[in-house]
Amino acid sequence: MPVSSITRTAGDRQTPLHGLAMRTKMLISVIAAVAVVVLESPAVLLGLLVISTAYAALSRRYGVLLGAYLLFGALWLLALGFMHVMGVFLPRLGYGELADVVVPFLRSAILLNAVLAMALSSRIQGALSALKSLYLPYWLYLPAVAMVRFVPAFLFDIQQVGESVRLKGYRPGPFLLVRHPVASLRLIFMPLLFRALRTADDLSVAAELKGLGANTPASRYREDRFGERDWVFMVLAAVAIGGSLWLELGVGWS
Repeated sequence: MPVSSITRTAGDRQTPLHGLAMRTKMLISVIAAVAVVVLESPAVLLGLLVISTAYAALSRRYGVLLGAYLLFGALWLLALGFMHVMGVFLPRLGYGELADVVVPFLRSAILLNAVLAMALSSRIQGALSALKSLYLPYWLYLPAVAMVRFVPAFLFDIQQVGESVRLKGYRPGPFLLVRHPVASLRLIFMPLLFRALRTADDLSVAAELKGLGANTPASRYREDRFGERDWVFMVLAAVAIGGSLWLELGVGWS
């Protein structure tokens, strides 16, 4: 008997991204990943960053997006700090011009927006059905399904750990890492590590319970078909990527 997903509720279609087919959001993410590899101009990448940020904002999860951006910025600053230290001892491994730092940051931020837009507006059933329809191998789409749902689950884990830190009398933030590094390791990093491992395991089990790896194809309560909104988003994505390629390769923006 085919496995069906849960029925839709009134809240499932609250945002424009929830109305898009899962394959549309996956295709937009793939196009963005290919585009950022080709593009090298900081000005063009900055324009794509603005467009991708507006695309992610359609999920209307502003608090989650802000938290993800702050975490991304903190990790990027930490990476720059390590690169600077490496450059002091090994100058060849350090960064030179400003573009050498800005371009990777813009590329990563664009991909972050594409993944967040997909993860915050998709159910695991939709991701499972879309990936199985592509006839991908089992070992490939199982991690992909878990990854899509891991992002919002991990952000929720961060929120829970932050609340537990406050209950213990500490104020979570960057200053806590500097003033109490040992306590931060015990109160923040270790709980996040174990919660992340448990979340990944739960998501994998949930995917298998929903029919992943079964011999019979999984079906959904409603078919995830392309509609007018999907074509509109696909055309807008094609125009944005095509215009960016034309500005860099045709006009020669740098």
